[in-house]
Amino acid sequence: MDFLLRTEIEAKRNNFCPNCYKTQIKKLDTTKLYTKYMCWNKACEKKNIPFIIINDRITNEDFFEQICESCQTPFIREFKVNDNHTIDLIFKCEGKMCETHLEPFRYSLSSNKWEGKTPKFTIYEDKLDFIQNKQEKRKNKPKSYKEREKLEEIDKNNINRPLEKLEPQNSFCKIGEIPLLTMNGDEYDKFMAHHDNKVVILVDVPNLVRTLREFHPSEFEQVLKKAHYLLLKSIENLFYTTDECIIRYFSKPDDDLKSSNNILTDFCLKNRNIEYFHLLKLGKGLRYSDIDNYLIANGVEILERCKLKGFVIISSDKDYLPVMRIAGYKKVRAYIMGVNTPEIYENYNIGDIKFLGILKFFKN
Repeated sequence: MDFLLRTEIEAKRNNFCPNCYKTQIKKLDTTKLYTKYMCWNKACEKKNIPFIIINDRITNEDFFEQICESCQTPFIREFKVNDNHTIDLIFKCEGKMCETHLEPFRYSLSSNKWEGKTPKFTIYEDKLDFIQNKQEKRKNKPKSYKEREKLEEIDKNNINRPLEKLEPQNSFCKIGEIPLLTMNGDEYDKFMAHHDNKVVILVDVPNLVRTLREFHPSEFEQVLKKAHYLLLKSIENLFYTTDECIIRYFSKPDDDLKSSNNILTDFCLKNRNIEYFHLLKLGKGLRYSDIDNYLIANGVEILERCKLKGFVIISSDKDYLPVMRIAGYKKVRAYIMGVNTPEIYENYNIGDIKFLGILKFFKN
């Protein structure tokens, strides 16, 4: 059974469904430890399936890293009632060979403590101040009903808006589809022509967002907006233009990426002639597939078929090195930008390819 932690509810400022993220939910039962709800949103895939909201914060919840350290993917959760009527919250990785899958983290809601292997707790220097400030803001400036309703409507529009509206003329991509790989011949030709003589920037959203959040957990939305501003500024400094750019964001609908996807979608709507968002809903087991393979496929095709003024990948993942090697062979001025791990790229000699760490722009 799905469950939500207290901090997730506090961040949203309202109870919501963990599947569709809407507040169209009905209370079924309440206990001292948790409350059971059911979603009645017609469009929800888990409509009428009960889920749990934990009433109080679990121990060290603010500092619990809910992403697998090995796989960098969010934990699968399970709400489990044992034969002796005790209740456990299970956090495990989807990777069959991952240590966290074989030995998941277990929190006893009944005894209010972690049992067995203790998960990673990361306490940042400014996080305590961040939590206190957040709590103070909630006390002094609560959201009115109309404000919450407006925020919910914006969220609904961002999720349901067809992605073809982000393209200037023809529909090159839709939510759930993969650019290039799902096109017919005419769409493919128009897509390629659209990239000719441009600076093409491909963004690995899960890598960027999760790494940025690790380094800057406080006020993360503001950090992401600053990273977006710095990205545009860096492209302008490197290539002396932003008007002749195409920025394509590749993401997936994982729970921890939801708010970031909405922010990036807003950027694309405001700058629709340059920025495009691709939400790849490609199933893999119980979750969604990684997007790096699809970003690599698009990168290779664009480099092979188009004459580019520049090429940039936004990621700290070394899997993109072969794509950058192709850019070097094509004599395209290319950069790879990420949050950390510059040492990975310094060990490779790929012509004029450079790794630019985003963190250094924050420091400046």
